[in-house]
Amino acid sequence: MADTKPAGKQISYRPRPEVRQFLEENAVKTYRSVQGMMDYLMDKVIEMEKKGDLTIQ
Repeated sequence: MADTKPAGKQISYRPRPEVRQFLEENAVKTYRSVQGMMDYLMDKVIEMEKKGDLTIQ
């Protein structure tokens, strides 16, 4: 039987109302779920940080 445990710890995030609205509206536009939209945005933030375009403090 294969081990189906997730690789990492589940993260709980409760966005502010305006952030939730932004995520929901843009998720619909791009045919993603809200979680998919968060993953996409975080990928972009990580990419920008690696390039030096963004500094996370």
